[in-house]
Amino acid sequence: MPSCRGPLEQPDRLAGNSRNHSHGRRRADGTSGADGRKPTATLQRGALGKHRGAHEHHGAHASDCRQAALTTPPLPEVHAPIRVDRGVLREVCAHHEILSVPPIVGSVASTQAPSTRNPPTANANGVGNRPAPAQPDPWLAGRATLLRCPLWVSFGIFSESTTLAGRYHAFISYSHADESWSRWLQRALERYRVPRRLRQREGAEPLPARLYPVFRDRDELASADNLSESILRALAESEALVVVCSPAAAASRWVNEEIRYFQQRGLSHRVFCLLVAGSPDASASDCAFPPALLHNADGSPRHEPLAADIRGDGKHTALLKIAAGLLCVGVDDLKRRDAQRRAWIRSVVTTGLLMITTVTIGLAIVAYLSRQESELRRRQAEHLIGFMLGDLRSKLEPLGKLELLDAVGDQAENYFDMLGDRGSAAEVLARAKALRQIGEVRFNQGRLKPALAAFKKSLRQAQALYGREPENNDYLFELGQAEFWVGYVAWQRNDLDFADDSLERYMLRSRELLARQPKNASYKRELAYAYSNLGSIARERGMASDALGHFNNSQAVLRQLLVDAPADHALIFDLSEGLSWTGSTLLDLGRIAESEQAFRETYSLLAKLHASGEDPRYSNRYGVAGTFLALALTHQGKVGEAEALLDESIHVGQTLADHDPGNAEWRYSLYNGQRAQAELARAIGASRLADQMLTSAHAGFTQLTVEDPSNRDYARALAMVERVQALRVLDIGHPELAMSPAISAMMRADAAHDVNGRDSAKLDAAHIAETLGRVQQAAGQIEQAQASWGKARELLSSGAQTGVMNLVLRTQLAQDTGDTVQALALADTLRSAGFNDPRYPLPSHNK
Repeated sequence: MPSCRGPLEQPDRLAGNSRNHSHGRRRADGTSGADGRKPTATLQRGALGKHRGAHEHHGAHASDCRQAALTTPPLPEVHAPIRVDRGVLREVCAHHEILSVPPIVGSVASTQAPSTRNPPTANANGVGNRPAPAQPDPWLAGRATLLRCPLWVSFGIFSESTTLAGRYHAFISYSHADESWSRWLQRALERYRVPRRLRQREGAEPLPARLYPVFRDRDELASADNLSESILRALAESEALVVVCSPAAAASRWVNEEIRYFQQRGLSHRVFCLLVAGSPDASASDCAFPPALLHNADGSPRHEPLAADIRGDGKHTALLKIAAGLLCVGVDDLKRRDAQRRAWIRSVVTTGLLMITTVTIGLAIVAYLSRQESELRRRQAEHLIGFMLGDLRSKLEPLGKLELLDAVGDQAENYFDMLGDRGSAAEVLARAKALRQIGEVRFNQGRLKPALAAFKKSLRQAQALYGREPENNDYLFELGQAEFWVGYVAWQRNDLDFADDSLERYMLRSRELLARQPKNASYKRELAYAYSNLGSIARERGMASDALGHFNNSQAVLRQLLVDAPADHALIFDLSEGLSWTGSTLLDLGRIAESEQAFRETYSLLAKLHASGEDPRYSNRYGVAGTFLALALTHQGKVGEAEALLDESIHVGQTLADHDPGNAEWRYSLYNGQRAQAELARAIGASRLADQMLTSAHAGFTQLTVEDPSNRDYARALAMVERVQALRVLDIGHPELAMSPAISAMMRADAAHDVNGRDSAKLDAAHIAETLGRVQQAAGQIEQAQASWGKARELLSSGAQTGVMNLVLRTQLAQDTGDTVQALALADTLRSAGFNDPRYPLPSHNK
């Protein structure tokens, strides 16, 4: 696919910002991807047999205090009754993949009053003082999971009035080695919300909205006065026990004791297992089940424990299985309800894209973690990454959904770091392109620092390729792309010297490519972009005439290309960007009427692209062009048309920002339009509208500076908003209140510019210093006001001495300091250029 690049973004003519002109497009390369398969859910069944003794490995538990707790024979008094609901147990019997059939050990007494019932006390053999039950028929024991609750009641296992109640929904038993899994399990269970439809089933006992609280000793015992009593009471007041099973848990005496303790309460059926490591086979050396799950206290074997295997099931499925057991509902029912709850928040497109992203990330991770993976698998992963960052990105970018690629970019960057320079030249070139595309995604999100890191890595890869084979056009092209982006980010960060060097090299690469293939349309566009880039830098350095020459050269190349492809929207877009730069440069030269014409042509071209609905990026530039045209009209006193244009720009910007809140460029365009409207509304007396726009713009720019503190353009724009806020407060006669936003604006402007930085940044700082002086003068701080005005003059003298806003500010400073003669002379110059801006009233000879 042909490569293209838009010119560097222009600095905002409203705040001197450079993000209001796009950099256009760049080539997106990629290949088709491959499908992957999700892991299937499995349920591990532990095998009966000889189990290794606890003496083989005494693993330390999460807290030493549990030893003292679990060796205390007496059970504390339990004030919460232990009940099992008949209706709930029907659901348990119907869905047997979670709960094992508990041994029929006798009935749980349910005739005592709840206020006087105590838990059973263990006898010397470790078995509760309950009458020994008759053994059930073997056929019934094997088929119990297929039967309904009345069978359990008929055998005397539970009474019909039995329900479960307790302070905790579950007690998590785990070994210290599995603390991270236990922490995850506790948080996941407590945060899990039971589906509403499941809680509101007709004829069924109501279920809790959440499984909160869940006991885990490290979290719960920190404030207890008596640790031993607290552990025992927590076990006694828990409705269920969840065991985190692993070889470490199997070797832990304390995990085993907690299970025995819970079984003594007659709640063996309420013990659930989460398998995180080891084997479910009791005869295996790494068996994960503690002895109490496999054998009774007398050594006889127990029914096979069922476990949710987090390795086979995955976290979410394993969580649902545990939750189903705790709620006494079927896991299939819970899965279905959970899926229904989650489905409404997903669209078909987003779901498909996320599935592709998941497959790609998985393949990429496997590729760099497995050093013995075949070369074919490694290439396949790189092709998939290229597809995600190339073809898929080109489809997502017009939709404003680039945030879906964030995880792909991060994983791909780590993967490429692991590979280094390994692979063929074609593979290294593909990595260089992918890294550049990662940087572009981050740049569009306003994340300049991580974007620059990706661009530098891409540049190193391209330099290595070009050094080995300088006659290769693909290597030369990719080297030029990387040098452009590194220089572009430096420009955004106000490092003009470094940016100028990088963009000069980009111009050399573009000229060399065109010299090799003079008829290549793609290379001609690169030359047009290079001209535009140099023009942008020249304008920032105050060399408006040089900048205008570069912009005219760029437009000449683009117009020539449009002769052969008049319907090419990308070319039309690029031409509109060049015309916008020309309009801004003409404004710098004081040629206001010509500037208006350039902006009108820009606005007209972009209006057609916006109406096509082809690409939201066209709509964003359409809104920005409207703001620029409104500025040129305001300078000439054409307020009515300017107001209408600003209304349209803000409407378009708000629509785009709502569509993709993560796109920093679109939000920046919206806030700039709001600031422009606030300034104009203040000038014409629409105070309410001015305050509304200022509030919105201030909040928006503040958020952008929080997201990327390294972006000086955001700080400058926020400072200019605070300047207008200070003027609004000054308008209503409160200079002492206006002092705070004025000082804040001055501090931000000082931090956002430097001696060798942009002229537009110095001009912004000078405007703010002049406003601060006015506020200080109104507050009676005459000496401070004079100092502020002196600072404004120094900033103006260090930059370009031409430009409409430079003359406007010099006129205002002359009025502030009482130099009427100079003020009138400058005002006459501005009037002769057609300046009649209501925001900056000029002094008159009649006054």
